[in-house]
This record gives sequence, structure tokens and C-alpha cells, in this order.
Amino acid sequence: MKKIIFISMMSLLLVLVTACGPKDVASSNTTNETSNKQKVAKEDAVLSLTDMAGRTVHFTKKPERIITLTNSDMGIVYALGRSVVGRQTMDASGVEPSAALKATEVGNTHDLNLEKIASLTPDVIVASSEQNLKDVPALESIGAQVVLTGANSIADIKKQEAILAQLLGKDATKLQQEIDTKVADIKQEQKGKAVRALLILGAPGSNYAALPNSLSGDILEKAGGVNVAKDFKGVENFPQYASLNIEKIVQADPEVIFLMIHGGDEKETEIAFQKEMKQNDAWNSTTAVKNNNIVVLPADLFGTNPGIRITKALDFMANELNQVQK
Repeated sequence: MKKIIFISMMSLLLVLVTACGPKDVASSNTTNETSNKQKVAKEDAVLSLTDMAGRTVHFTKKPERIITLTNSDMGIVYALGRSVVGRQTMDASGVEPSAALKATEVGNTHDLNLEKIASLTPDVIVASSEQNLKDVPALESIGAQVVLTGANSIADIKKQEAILAQLLGKDATKLQQEIDTKVADIKQEQKGKAVRALLILGAPGSNYAALPNSLSGDILEKAGGVNVAKDFKGVENFPQYASLNIEKIVQADPEVIFLMIHGGDEKETEIAFQKEMKQNDAWNSTTAVKNNNIVVLPADLFGTNPGIRITKALDFMANELNQVQK
């Protein structure tokens, strides 16, 4: 099988929930004031939507100045015919579309530059539901509304497109149909075929198996793969992934192993994986390792939510599965 080497970066986020103590008179007044403000905002709203964190967001005017903190959101905004004034900080070679290069960099989902964000006077900031929920009060304090998105499935990406279309006064039907068509085409092409596959996130010594309820796991199944870890139990704070159970993996005998590498040097990490698997009798007994069917997944398609590039991710996965069967 043709071997493709890329590197992927993925952040593992643990959401901390803070408990509130008993309310005193002052806090009750504050709560009432907040409720009154929300009520007024709702009554005056020209647009109301529910984001992917379940938050209802009201706008008293049509949002014009937009900041996006993820590449997937930015790509969807441009695909819907709008542009952004601020975007996540990243290497210029990874910015898509190229028209977004002129937008001001404002940091990343895990490292925001609030001063620079405020200087752009945004009407709305589109951020990550997993990584930026805690940042909502700070972002709203500069006078902007916050809409949170995220995706653990292809269906979630379609929902993300719908929410952003509603925000921008656009129609996401075409974008959603492109996804549906791609899934249907691959299903037809892969009909009757099934390749046993294992998706691993991590680095040697610290690995997780991607489950079907993860975005990469959903892509695998939609592309015609059989996830050998589908019955594994997700870890407590990271339910889309499970600890590796080598015994069960050997029994399932994956024909291909996909790697999503978290951190480290690309070549060095890939070599370390190969060495670990080749020297371990259990790993070495699997068809995937025996046939050197180990693929490191590209970061822009699998390391994070690919947004409108989901069709390319599906094509990539389907092509790799087809290679196994040749």
C-alpha cells in the first residue's frame, strides 16, 4: 500500500466545571439584572440562534465584523460568501482560502490576544465549543457576541454550516448537499467491501483509539472502514477515545492502522511508532503491521475539524482503504 506521511496536531481538552455557592442578596440582584438584560436583548433582537454549546445568542443588528478562531469556521464563512476581519494565528501556508491572509491574526483557541481582538471591534466572534466556553465572559466583555461551534461527526459539520449560514443570512444547502453526495458516492463505491481498521491518536507510550463517536471515527465508517475499537469504552474525560486494549486489537486483527500524531517531530515520531510496533510481538502479529499498512493522517484533514474540506477527508480515507484491498 502506498504510504503517505503527514503529521497531525490535536489538543485534548478537559472541561472544568465550577460549582456556585449559595446566593446572597447582592448576587440575587446581579442575577436579576442579568436576566433583565437578556430579556431586553431578546425583545430587541433582529436575529437569534442556538449555537453548538446549546447557548441562545441574540443580535440587535446584523453582524458585519466577524472574527473566527478556528480554520473550519473561517473556511465555512468564506464558502458562504462572507469574509472575516480577524482569524486564528497559523502558518500562512495553512490558511484557506488565501483571501483570508489579509485578516488580522488574533491568537489561537487556547491562547487568545484579547487586546488585538478588542481593537478589531467585532460584532461576533466564532469560537470552539470545546476550548473557548470558559472564554465567553471575557470575549463578551469587549462588546461582541460569541457563537460556539464544534464537530464530533459529519452531521455536526453540516449543523455547523447551518448555524453559520443563519448567522450570516446565507443558505448552507449547497454545502450540505456536497457532503451528502460525497458520502453517498463513497457508500456506493465501497458497497460490499469492509476493511478492518484502527485509528490511533497520540504518541508512543501515550495512545488512544478513536471511537465511532469521534469525527475521525465517523469519517472512517462513512468511508467504508470497520472500526475494530468500536466496542471499546471511552475514557472519562475524553469519551470519543478509548485506551488501547492490545489483546482485543490482536483478536480483531486490523488490516490497516491510521495514526494521528500529537506533537513531536514528524519523522522521528513516525519512526518511533514503527519501531514500537515491529518490536512488540502482539502488534507485530496483526495484518496491518505485517504488511506495513500504517498511514499517518494529514493534519489539515484529521488533526482538527476540516469544515468544508470534509469531502477531501472522506476521499483520502476511502482511497487508503481501497489501497489495502489491492
